[in-house]
Amino acid sequence: MACSSWHVLGLGLCGRTLIQTWVVMVVVASLALVAARGARSGRPTWLQNLFELLIGFIAGFMGTTPQGLLADRRQRLLFDLLAALFLFILVSNLLDVIPPYSAPTNTLNTTLALAIIVFVFVHASGIARHKGGYGRTFLHGGAAGYVLLPLTIIEELSKPLTLSFRLFGNIFAGELMIMVLGHILGGLRFVFGGFVFQVAWLAFSIFVAAMQAFIFTILALAYHHQATADGGH
Repeated sequence: MACSSWHVLGLGLCGRTLIQTWVVMVVVASLALVAARGARSGRPTWLQNLFELLIGFIAGFMGTTPQGLLADRRQRLLFDLLAALFLFILVSNLLDVIPPYSAPTNTLNTTLALAIIVFVFVHASGIARHKGGYGRTFLHGGAAGYVLLPLTIIEELSKPLTLSFRLFGNIFAGELMIMVLGHILGGLRFVFGGFVFQVAWLAFSIFVAAMQAFIFTILALAYHHQATADGGH
C-alpha cells in the first residue's frame, strides 16, 4: 500500500503509518477497557487472564508484585509505561499478518518516537530520584569520570538512536526475509496447498513480533534502573 504524504505545519507525514498507528492505539485501548470492565474474581475471562499474565510478567521483571505496584506510585508509573510500550509494539508488529496492513514499527519515525518517550521518562525519573545530584551520577564517583564525561554523554545520547534502530531494523529485516522466503518457496506451495508455508510464516511473524516487543521493553526497564540506581550511571 502506497504511503500518501500528509503535510501538517510544513512537515511531510506518512498517512498510512499514522492511520495504522491510530488503529493500534484503538485496539490496545479497547482491549484494556474490555478486560477492565469485564474483570471478575470468580470466573475471569480469557482476556482478563491474558492481562493478568502480562501484569505479573512485567511486574516480575521490575522486581515487584502486582500488589506492590498498588503501594508504590513511581513503580506503578513505570509499569504503566512498560505495559503500554509492550502492547503497542506487539500489536503494531502483528499487523504484518493482516493484509494489507504493515507494522507501523517498520517506519523509523515510529520507533524513534517510542525511543524518545523512553529517553525522556528515564531521565525524568533519574532527576526525581537523585534531585540536584543527578548530574553527578554521570561522573562514576571519581576523578576519571570528568575525563570520561564526554564519552558518557555521547553514550547516553546514542541510546534512543540504538533503541529505535534496533526495533526498526529487526522488524524491517523480518518483513524482507519473509518476502524473500515467500518468493523462494513459492514454487513449493502446491505440495500442501500452501498450508504448511502459511502456518510457518504466521508462527515466525508472531515470534518476531513478541520477541521485539519484549526486547524493547526490557531495554527501557534496564535504562530506567540505570538512571535511578543509587550508584547512578
